Amino acid sequence: MSNRFYYGVSYSPLVFPEADWHRDLAGMQGAGMNLLRLGDVHGSWDLIEPEPGVYKLEKLDRFYRLAAEYGIEILISTGASGPPLWLAQKYPDVTPLNSRGERYPLGASYHWACIAHPAYREALSRYIARLISFTAEHHNHFGWQISNEIGFPFLPARGEDHLGLYCYCPNCRERFQEWVKHKYTDLEALTEAWAWGTSYYVYQDWSQVFPPESMPSAWASVTRWLDWRLFWQAAFTNFARWQHLMLKKGDPGHPTSVNTFNFKGYDRFGVFTGLDQWQLAQAVDHIGYDLYPGSGNKLATRPEHISMFLDHGRSVAQTGGRDFWLHEVESGPIGGWVMGPEHRTTAEDLQTYCVEALGHDAKLMLFMPWREWHYQPLRWGALVDLDGEPTPRLASAADMGAFLKQYGEEITTAHVPAARVALLESKKNAIFFRGVDQEEALFAAQRGAYRAAWELGFAVDFVSPAQINQGHLPYREILLPMMGLVERDTAQSLANFVREGGVLVGFARCATLDERGWSYSHAPGDPLAQVFGLASVEPDLLVSDQIVFEGKPYQGHWNRDLVTVNPGTEILAKFTDGRPAVTLKRYGDGYGVYIATQADAGHLVHSPSLLQTVLKVVNARIALEPRVQIIEPQVPNRVIDPHLLDAPQHTFLLITNGSDETHNLHLVLNDDRRAERVTLIYPAAEPQQPLEWSQADGQLSIIVLSHLPKEVMIIKIDWK
Repeated sequence: MSNRFYYGVSYSPLVFPEADWHRDLAGMQGAGMNLLRLGDVHGSWDLIEPEPGVYKLEKLDRFYRLAAEYGIEILISTGASGPPLWLAQKYPDVTPLNSRGERYPLGASYHWACIAHPAYREALSRYIARLISFTAEHHNHFGWQISNEIGFPFLPARGEDHLGLYCYCPNCRERFQEWVKHKYTDLEALTEAWAWGTSYYVYQDWSQVFPPESMPSAWASVTRWLDWRLFWQAAFTNFARWQHLMLKKGDPGHPTSVNTFNFKGYDRFGVFTGLDQWQLAQAVDHIGYDLYPGSGNKLATRPEHISMFLDHGRSVAQTGGRDFWLHEVESGPIGGWVMGPEHRTTAEDLQTYCVEALGHDAKLMLFMPWREWHYQPLRWGALVDLDGEPTPRLASAADMGAFLKQYGEEITTAHVPAARVALLESKKNAIFFRGVDQEEALFAAQRGAYRAAWELGFAVDFVSPAQINQGHLPYREILLPMMGLVERDTAQSLANFVREGGVLVGFARCATLDERGWSYSHAPGDPLAQVFGLASVEPDLLVSDQIVFEGKPYQGHWNRDLVTVNPGTEILAKFTDGRPAVTLKRYGDGYGVYIATQADAGHLVHSPSLLQTVLKVVNARIALEPRVQIIEPQVPNRVIDPHLLDAPQHTFLLITNGSDETHNLHLVLNDDRRAERVTLIYPAAEPQQPLEWSQADGQLSIIVLSHLPKEVMIIKIDWK
């Protein structure tokens, strides 16, 4: 791939009238767009292969050739998410079978075919092979999207509970047995791992292995529940890899990608739909997320949502050296059916979404969609209206298109600097807490920990146990929000991180469980007890105990640990009954910080924030500062959100603004390089607007006069 920045929309040429193609493509070209995505859903496979082995590609061929005339390349989906109706008619058992013996209903959400069904796999492989030969005829073929938001069906069709979406068909059961056999190798090891006092089964043959039909919260085996969920995450990853390898064999010159999501309302961490984004990123060329800040009222309830969502996707992508793509970006009022929308997406919102995406290292952005469909009476606002006429949002998108046409290559080669603060996210930990009905508590803990660091001005990475175990981490500080399950090798790797100079922040109930979901004899599990300097930890109710830190009162949250410390462990704060509430232990060249209450989630509901105060004190001790600091105006909750993209000769400073007031803006960038020029390049001004700046003692001070309400901006710093 070149350093061209790819920017465009999703479009459905097989659905919209052919007479509209010229107008729509001309509008995209006029908005500075160079890429179009098609074939994700909307009957594409049905329309291309109306009966087995019969392909009708003439209309799609005409569209490809017309798009090429407008300089627009095409990202096409493999169609895996929306198989044709004839497949279900020919193979009635192709739909997933839930734990109650019910088939997933046809005509509901996409992903209605079981990925283990041989007939579905055979049909999909034939269809992909035909698409490969078709796209080879078109020079504006850009690449591939594998499926669409891969995983179990996008929405539960019958109000399914935790078990309702999972497929229990014979094909899946057999694959699960093979997966379990590969993991445990002998039946005695399986019997021990799946032990549970109230239902202790002794397995005599691998054929006796069956998927769990009850939750750990119903006193079922925790380890078997973990295995069942981990099996499906691996299965969907392998399903993506299978398509990737097929595509690379037939079309090695074009990239593959998947689009996915995180933090959804009914599935915060992918446990329900079988997602492990960290694994998926290793199975394809590039991973993308679908950005919908307005749906589900996220913007009104979670000010950190956009930044946190994009940081997660960026972190996942960068683990394997992949680019971070946004296959879908909200482009208009969204949600609520006829009574909607849930959010009135404006032209200003689109500017914010784009600048935030660029500031989080996105290298491809596609609005979803160009225009809506009359047959879908769910608000899914587009850049043009239902008749194809432009909206103010299209003008906003065109402004960004003009910017990317001028600066896209430089944006593509610049990247987000390594973060200094990270949050540990473990899929096993998320699976466990979903199994005991505590997923929302885990989400609140992750949100609170992220937001506490984000509001202090820090860029934040998410990091997986696999990365932790590789060692040589770039971070100064790692937070462990509600990390109840910590595997032994990860615990040792975290200890090594601290020994080498890092700071580790744990919370009540940290490292209570091992990799099987079994309780450690003593929490936190070794060697984290030594890292935190704790002799013993006993769970306790919080009751009404407040915390005194540096003479000021703070509120505990949810529960607390009764902590006994080892010699040499500092007690920074105490509960009002004298028990340690916050401790600090020197361990090697670093520090272990233990907060004996759920101050991670507590940050969202208590002011002043105990967690944020602790971070300020600890960060001052290790001289940890954010790279960008906002001096004026002094606004709460990161209303003004700056991000950096770095290249050797220049830096982009991208700023979104949620303030309703006009104000002067004063920022400081901590950087030892010598600046030559500081220019406001977006919103575009002719001539470019140089800014007032000064530099001393490794700090670049920048002043922007009259920063307008809700206005985004991009500043370019050229280095000597």
